[in-house]
Amino acid sequence: MKLLRRPIFQRVLQARSACVLCLLLLLALALPTPLMAQTTLGKEHMRQLLAGHLTQATKGGTLVIKDSRLGKVVIENTLDPYLQKKVNRLLKHSRMRKAGVVVMDAKTGEILALSGVKRRRLKPEVALTPGGPAASLFKIVTAAAAIEDTGAKPGSRFKYAGRSHTLYRYQIRKTVRRKKRVISLKSGFAKSNNPLFARLGIYRVGLSKLKEHALALGFERRINFEMPTGISRLGKVNNSFNIGELASGYHRYTTTSPLHAAVMVAPFVNGGHLVEPYVVRKALGAAGEVLYLGHPKFSGRLYSQGTCTKMCQLMRATVTEGTARGVFRRIRRDRVLKHVEVGGKTGTLRSADRSELFVWFAGYGKDTHTGKTVAVATMVAHGKVRRGNPRKLARQILRYTFESDNLRRQAALQKPVKVTSQKAELAVPSKNRKN
Repeated sequence: MKLLRRPIFQRVLQARSACVLCLLLLLALALPTPLMAQTTLGKEHMRQLLAGHLTQATKGGTLVIKDSRLGKVVIENTLDPYLQKKVNRLLKHSRMRKAGVVVMDAKTGEILALSGVKRRRLKPEVALTPGGPAASLFKIVTAAAAIEDTGAKPGSRFKYAGRSHTLYRYQIRKTVRRKKRVISLKSGFAKSNNPLFARLGIYRVGLSKLKEHALALGFERRINFEMPTGISRLGKVNNSFNIGELASGYHRYTTTSPLHAAVMVAPFVNGGHLVEPYVVRKALGAAGEVLYLGHPKFSGRLYSQGTCTKMCQLMRATVTEGTARGVFRRIRRDRVLKHVEVGGKTGTLRSADRSELFVWFAGYGKDTHTGKTVAVATMVAHGKVRRGNPRKLARQILRYTFESDNLRRQAALQKPVKVTSQKAELAVPSKNRKN
């Protein structure tokens, strides 16, 4: 009897396991399509789809692409329609030789506006390609390293020699012997003092820490983005003078793009996290299935809250007492920007072949009422004639950004009024009427 029962028992177990597998399969098939198709495409696939459609993709609205493998693909982006239209018009009707603009939500990584112009034609590639030197924007890296690793504070005072906008070998000697001057880190950052940051990089931070912070903030690697991007490079360092050039942003072979500049500013206003930008909210297939879903993605925490607070102090000083004070002087009289905290960093340097002059502004705007925070980066490349100012461009774009929010808020508050009669009059209480 035992010999007969064992095979029967085994058959029962096999039948039960088969039933369980069938139930699991049915449950998997019953899952909603978006959840299953969520990982069908990655950012690499989106880059391939959008590579030849950048101009159409940055006009705002939904983009429809016919792909040989996927068929019809409908792409919904994260761009703010009002802001994107304003930025495109602003660049297209300007006479700037080359310019790029990126506006990004500093907390989520959503791209709210992305545009570029080259010889009066819209070229979004300008905002994605590191085509020129980062200039004094690299002082952001040096300042963050000095505050985070060496305990420097905005009020810390340092010695330097010579003029603030030059960089000679006598200015970086360890012992300052002639034309000795003293300046705070806050003022040096605001006024873009080259000798100060060169000496910080050589004697206080060091090359290894400088490179460590630069790599953490996105240099020497491609930004993971749905559109094709270039790689921001660090200039070669062979001696101590090269370290000073790198730390002060005076190195012509240290490059960046407007997209990378916005990403580099964001950690200091979102609590210290490097956020991954994304411009595609959703991609749908021909049958309505979800092929791709964009979502916020953060790296580990790069900087402490104390470092972020101090870096914001430095960036605010740029617009109140530094190189951008002229453009943002009367910001408190602006009905849109009067409640917006603004900070940033400017930069100016010629390209390696000296053919173009690259002028930068990278900063942030934070609405003190709603808490909305955006990172903005503007770049203008001049030829023989200078046309366009990235600081003015940044102020105008920040105004458009928060003006767009105000318009949406007002539209949400407006309620439709139901009119019952053409001769309807206001009902006035009888006790307030005058006979």
